[in-house]
Amino acid sequence: MTVLDEIIDASTDSAVTTADLLRKVQIVAHRLGASEVVRWAKSELTGYADDAELPTYRIMQTSVMGTFTGPMQSVIQQHLTPVTGRLESMWAMEFRVPLTELQALASSKSDPQREWPTFMVKAYEATGAFRIQYHHLFSAHNVITRQSLLGLLDVVRSKAMEFALELQTDYPDAGAVGGPTISSTPGLSSTVYNVTNNIYGDGSNIATGSHARQRSRVEKGDSRAFLRAVEDLGLTAADASEFVSAVQEEGALHKPRVQGFLNRVRSGALQLGGAIATDTVAASLVELGKGFLGLQAS
Repeated sequence: MTVLDEIIDASTDSAVTTADLLRKVQIVAHRLGASEVVRWAKSELTGYADDAELPTYRIMQTSVMGTFTGPMQSVIQQHLTPVTGRLESMWAMEFRVPLTELQALASSKSDPQREWPTFMVKAYEATGAFRIQYHHLFSAHNVITRQSLLGLLDVVRSKAMEFALELQTDYPDAGAVGGPTISSTPGLSSTVYNVTNNIYGDGSNIATGSHARQRSRVEKGDSRAFLRAVEDLGLTAADASEFVSAVQEEGALHKPRVQGFLNRVRSGALQLGGAIATDTVAASLVELGKGFLGLQAS
């Protein structure tokens, strides 16, 4: 049984914790040289930094319950009407804690809550979006269901399974000691790129730093968008123009000029802005080139 088989089997085995499953993913990603996947696994296990972009599944829309007080010490609880603008984000919850803490919250006896700070409570009341006659808004909190947290954990398990399945299709020995790596097997970088997209959400997710990410799309034949997307990867204007011109003139990604450029990126010969992994940039350039040439949906 390969390590990929172990991940696939463990993803559907309730006896294997999600944390243990992610440790297997981390081992495989480390052996592949897939730094973004390693970072994802570590972040899931230890928690996401305050400045880290979260995968879409860790951002959850919730309901907000308000507590109103009034005459004769009356207390009324009502769901608050969402508003736009400054307070709009208060209906969303970002979960940055480690998987083990999420599991504990999901296993608690009651649904967890996030209390609003007093100034936010007052700001909401001032909008007049929801009022109860003769009462004022005393407090508010986000309601997080335990079932939704279990769903979040299930998404992580599914991502781990899909990671192994996608690798297994073309690289069944991926993750084995002495197996293929991104640096030794160029085609593997494209698979890892797709895996990273799947983890963080829809769109072409491109690493532009330790945690920050951006999404770029290039339609077939849109040279301006193509150039802009390439520059957004951190390449200089001159290098971006060189790559775009090579793709336009050769009309393919396997021709000498394009491959030569990609090899320079992978070797670190080109200057890149920010803390960007060269293998990730090379894979991103391939995907952008495919979109421009219409070789796949971008």
